[in-house]
Amino acid sequence: MRQIAKSIVVALCAFVVCMSLLPGFAAAEATYKTYTGDFQRTPDAYEPAGSIEKAGDTEFATPSDIFIDGSDTLYIADTDNSRIVVMTRGGELIRTIGEDVLDAPSGVFAGENGDVYVADSGLEQVLHFSKEGKVLQTLGRPETPLYGKSTPYKPMKVTVDKRGNVYIISEGTTNGVIQMSPEGDFMGFFGTNDSKPSAKLVLQRFFFTKKQIEKLFKNVPNTPTNVAIDALGLVYTITQGDKDQPIKRLNISGYNLIPGTFWDPSYTDISVSAAGNIFAVGQRGYFYEFDSEGHLLFVSGSPDDGKSREGLLLNGAGIATDSKGYVYITDVGRNSIQVYEPTEFVELVHHALDLYKDGLYVKSQAPWNLVEQRNSLFVLAHRGLGDAYIKQELYAKAMAEYKQAKDVSGYSNAFWEIRNRWLQHNLLTVVLIIIGLMVLRSLLRWLHRRTGILAPAVRVKKAIMNVRLIRELLYIGRFIKHPLDGLYGLREEGRTSAISAALLYALLIVEYLFTLYCTGFIFDQADASTINLTKELAMLIAPLALWIVSNYLVSTITDGEGKFSQVYQGTIYAFAPYLIFHPIVVIASNVLTLNDAFLFSFSNAIITAWCAVLLFLMVKEVHDYTVRETLRNLFITLFTMLITSLVLFIVYVILHQVYDFADSVIQEMITRAEQ
Repeated sequence: MRQIAKSIVVALCAFVVCMSLLPGFAAAEATYKTYTGDFQRTPDAYEPAGSIEKAGDTEFATPSDIFIDGSDTLYIADTDNSRIVVMTRGGELIRTIGEDVLDAPSGVFAGENGDVYVADSGLEQVLHFSKEGKVLQTLGRPETPLYGKSTPYKPMKVTVDKRGNVYIISEGTTNGVIQMSPEGDFMGFFGTNDSKPSAKLVLQRFFFTKKQIEKLFKNVPNTPTNVAIDALGLVYTITQGDKDQPIKRLNISGYNLIPGTFWDPSYTDISVSAAGNIFAVGQRGYFYEFDSEGHLLFVSGSPDDGKSREGLLLNGAGIATDSKGYVYITDVGRNSIQVYEPTEFVELVHHALDLYKDGLYVKSQAPWNLVEQRNSLFVLAHRGLGDAYIKQELYAKAMAEYKQAKDVSGYSNAFWEIRNRWLQHNLLTVVLIIIGLMVLRSLLRWLHRRTGILAPAVRVKKAIMNVRLIRELLYIGRFIKHPLDGLYGLREEGRTSAISAALLYALLIVEYLFTLYCTGFIFDQADASTINLTKELAMLIAPLALWIVSNYLVSTITDGEGKFSQVYQGTIYAFAPYLIFHPIVVIASNVLTLNDAFLFSFSNAIITAWCAVLLFLMVKEVHDYTVRETLRNLFITLFTMLITSLVLFIVYVILHQVYDFADSVIQEMITRAEQ
């Protein structure tokens, strides 16, 4: 037994020694969850593969930036150690640069020839080093008047394109990225952010005097935080605090080619892989991967919980990827470089993306199917499969995939093909049916005039119309043809009733639900399973009830002659265009494409405007107002609705707090009684 135990111990020791001699990093189980579009859980894309905490015998001190060149050599801006560290992807020190020159290097870039560019915020310069570490060039503050005397120059980040042009991010420079020629001449600003005034500032400018406006803070655009360049020479910028477009890919004119929201306004660095995928890291502890079109692929990582677990970030500052797909992130909070290894799943996604971007949609179908098997909610997999089915003219399957991906454009194109084929095969039949129905209608009318063949149907119709409730319901048509006559009948002749109005309100609710559930996907991408019926009904019924009560109460103090019942009935009859025509628009939305979107939006606009006009006329005629009095009544009614909503909200909050207090007191009493 002792001999067996001794053999086992020796074998284990040998295994540990062998594993320690292997290059790279050993992957650990992910200490965080990974998400994809709409923050859906997905299999892990990257797993922690260790960390690098020192270069040689010196530990990192605020590693602010990282760059990886084509040979997988790492360049780290070790800010508080005043040096640039050059090391292998395995963490072995190659050399250091600028220890006797640099002050506070915060950005680093390495060219294809091995030259190194460093943005030093302490020296307020960009230094150009040779591969051996010799200073070749110093880019200080531009002296040209075009730069501006008051424009700050404190380089924080730097990158260089293939022509040698230098792009500099300067702290506090709101004009955009500073662009310099290879010789160091100022070429201008590039990629200036937009300045978006807040609602508060707009109101201040409207109401304040000129002197008061002069005392306000100037509305200046945000300063870009970081910059990168891809293999095609396109410049990427990150702007911290920008909630709309924190990440931009700029063309030669400075126009953003990938507009949209990119999840995290706390981004600190951006990197573009050789395949064109975009990587970004933020201060919140997460890092992100997007495809070349800006679609979110993965959200990985998590904020450090204080236990210093592998893979968790305290304050991510820089990000870069190597040729093997490993991700390196500098963490200034932990003074280390976190390394992440790609999983089999992310490699499968990348393989499918490579085929997809090369236009090989059919070939990409197999890997996309594998991705979908691993994660049925992966948006790009459904989009890729949709494009593959389009190429194979399997349009029905393509529509199903595009719907899963919420790709409206792809869905519309596939549906257009199906609709076009159907029309080619059935258009003549449809035309003949319509003509036949028209001929049949004319023939029946002619026969009825000659022989009275439709007399039984006419008697049935008259019997139905003799029912008072039916007449009141059908009276809604009067509001379409002759609204003033309809309102006169409502007020003076009693042509409507509370019962008919109640039925029409019920119909309004049914049509509203019909709109929610039956509008075509092209015009409404909401998932029917996620609709909150209680919330939706409250959003319809509450404003209507508030309008009726508020308008009547306001009319009683503004010499209005209308009764509450008339306001109640007139309101729903004013919705006649919606009740009659909107179901047709909803049905039509299921046979329209994006090319016909104008018809859908224009129809809805006409119906809305029509209802607004009828509502205006209802208030005017029911209360016997002039136009001016009607406008005043409407304004006061809307203001009353706003104030009432605010009061009800305050009452709700107070009652909720009282309930919580009472509940806590009761629970305390129960606990004490049990003791």
